[in-house]
Amino acid sequence: MADEGLENSGPIIVKSKGEKKDRIVLFTIDDTEFTVPAKPGMRVALKFLNQMKKSDNEMFGMLQLLEDMLGEEQYNALLDYEELSDELVGKIAEQCVALALGNSQETAGK
Repeated sequence: MADEGLENSGPIIVKSKGEKKDRIVLFTIDDTEFTVPAKPGMRVALKFLNQMKKSDNEMFGMLQLLEDMLGEEQYNALLDYEELSDELVGKIAEQCVALALGNSQETAGK
């Protein structure tokens, strides 16, 4: 028997706002700006965490996060950068995680 204290008012209906998200410059390479969402949505954080869970590998989660934050074109430009170093990738990844998870915690707290 269903819990009488719970009301079934039907499905939750959500409509996209269609708003373009503000982007900020995360880093530059040879005067080319690489931007990410100023406030990434919960989707970005969940995809990052889900990829880490599925692969049991933090690096795969990080690659997913970098691509989601930068977008395909900027992500591929980063991959094509001949002087890409572990240090640079680490700094970029650290900032992406801070933005994605920090914003998702703020959103969850509302």
